[in-house]
Amino acid sequence: MTRESPLRPTRRAGPWPPAALVERGLGDSRVAFGLAGIGGAWGPVDPGLARETLQLAFSLGVHVFDAAPAYGTAESLLGEALRTWRGPRPIVSTKVGRLPGRDALEMRYEHGDGSLRDSLRRSLDLLGLPAVDLLFLHEPEEVPRGERARVAATLQQLRADGLAHRLGLGGGDGPAWDGFLETGAFDVVMLFRRLDACIFDGLAAELPRLRRAGLATYGASPLHMGLLGGRHREFLERRPEWVWPGPAARAVRLRELAEARGVSLPMLAHRFAFSLEELDRVVIGARSPAELQDAWAAFAAGPLPAELFDAVCATHK
Repeated sequence: MTRESPLRPTRRAGPWPPAALVERGLGDSRVAFGLAGIGGAWGPVDPGLARETLQLAFSLGVHVFDAAPAYGTAESLLGEALRTWRGPRPIVSTKVGRLPGRDALEMRYEHGDGSLRDSLRRSLDLLGLPAVDLLFLHEPEEVPRGERARVAATLQQLRADGLAHRLGLGGGDGPAWDGFLETGAFDVVMLFRRLDACIFDGLAAELPRLRRAGLATYGASPLHMGLLGGRHREFLERRPEWVWPGPAARAVRLRELAEARGVSLPMLAHRFAFSLEELDRVVIGARSPAELQDAWAAFAAGPLPAELFDAVCATHK
């Protein structure tokens, strides 16, 4: 269960390039498009609509994409789009460790050396790429403690073999990274439900630890898995086990704040995420062109004004 955090995040005053990512060759964009939604991980998506959404991303100027084998058809959709794209090649990340399933709730993992290599090879074939810019270990908390040094060494070998340029840890919190961060092999950590408009838990120990280690940060799911988006009322009425009481209560206060200020709850939550100094890159998700347009409009609107940023932070008191 989450706790009330006495800490508050830092508001960035402008959209300057994320230096921690630029210096690693991972591009200068503050935004990545996460493809779990259009890949069907959260439910069936019409293939034509998925392709339309992906093409819209290219036309809007999105040039960082995040996929995974567990994201349904995400890798094959992105590979198809890349084969016809004539602009600069985007930054692409994918993941290993978690196997494809029927949906996002079917969780199967394989961390053998050969399985990790085979998984990446399959992903590269689908993407039509010789290497990915960033390879995440998907949900590192699922790797037994005694296996972590070996898994890290395997990922380093994949990088040495030229199949990935940089390595990251995709998800988890402090204990999930034990035995991985100490290897010095990783460049990026993807935070998931640790820092967004309705949860500040990651500020207490995780962000300081990552900064001390010199790692860059991706902030995934700025809408807290839909709690701050289209599934807000559904999740409040039938609260999933991963929607803890604290974030649920704050989501209600955030909705009231958004309504009082005449903005949508997703717009408020997205702009808050884009305002965070602690996040080098924000991973937006969308299952349709309309959802992508809304998220991109929030990014284009820029960081929240200081007063509204403070008002969001005040919902945590």
